[in-house]
Amino acid sequence: MILERLREAASGDATVRQLRRRYDLLRQDYERLLDRLGDLEERLAEATRVGAARQPAVAGALADALAAPLLQLRQEYLAAAAGIAQVVAGLEGLAGGLKGQHGPRKAAEEAGRAESEAGQRQQRVQVEVRGSGFGELLDFQERLMHLPGVARVSINAIDNERATLVVELE
Repeated sequence: MILERLREAASGDATVRQLRRRYDLLRQDYERLLDRLGDLEERLAEATRVGAARQPAVAGALADALAAPLLQLRQEYLAAAAGIAQVVAGLEGLAGGLKGQHGPRKAAEEAGRAESEAGQRQQRVQVEVRGSGFGELLDFQERLMHLPGVARVSINAIDNERATLVVELE
């Protein structure tokens, strides 16, 4: 019995470590892209200074045309970094929830309470799904969020093989 508990704890920690490793790799890619974008901005600023001496009117318009997509890309990367930080915070909270996870009865009671809170403008649907792993279930949740007509998808209960999702429709 103790051996089974140790195995369960170790498998949950392995999943969190894998997700953490994925996050770290994404974070490193993001930081490299920001560095590259900064280098491009510096080169553009330098080229603009050199070009401005030669052709002031044309160089300014050209620099604005070249810088606008780069600045927009930088803003998108910053927004993506904030999103990644939220995902990691959610995963860490979820990992803590896995350690003290309640049985299916408790999850059903919580889902019933969530559905009965009726100040709703949106329709809620509870979906139970099965998968071959924690990552696959999270991928399914993410794909479900991007479907037309879906306002939000939240995890009500999850383990390595199944998840209960609450889908809010628009």
